[in-house]
Amino acid sequence: MNCDFKTMIKIAVGFGAALAAAYFAVPAAHAFILASAPLLLALVCPIAMILMMKGMNGSKNDERSKLDESKMKSGLGEADPDRA
Repeated sequence: MNCDFKTMIKIAVGFGAALAAAYFAVPAAHAFILASAPLLLALVCPIAMILMMKGMNGSKNDERSKLDESKMKSGLGEADPDRA
């Protein structure tokens, strides 16, 4: 994933849409939604970074598991029975 201005704008628009939907769907929470909206919109960049890092880390875990499987098939990754 690219971490650029266009991606952050898309995430901000998504948060804005979610806040607007919550505002109209839950009338009892108007004050809470209005109070938390600026904070959530300020957190767009850090939240986007966390999501992107998690997405990038997921592909590395897949590669690592494939590498481990190939080692096990070739006999390079045999575990020592005495070690637990």
